[in-house]
Amino acid sequence: MENEKATILTRLRTIRGHINGVEKMIEDNKDCADILIQMAAITGSIKKVEIMISKHMAEQCLEKALNEGKDLKQEIAQLLENILKYK
Repeated sequence: MENEKATILTRLRTIRGHINGVEKMIEDNKDCADILIQMAAITGSIKKVEIMISKHMAEQCLEKALNEGKDLKQEIAQLLENILKYK
């Protein structure tokens, strides 16, 4: 998990940098097309982070369910509900 955590934090810092860049582009009256390209890159990066976090959450929940002898079908249904809630 520490490696995944470091990767996620790096991606979030990169996203923050891109957002700051877009802010500067707007302040400097840069071309709208260039701003939209940067926004698309930010959106893609956020989606990647979302997928990484969802994957990690799924792995943790299922591992915990197995270790505690819980009903896997019910745990998977709850996991899917949590992941899809924010889609």
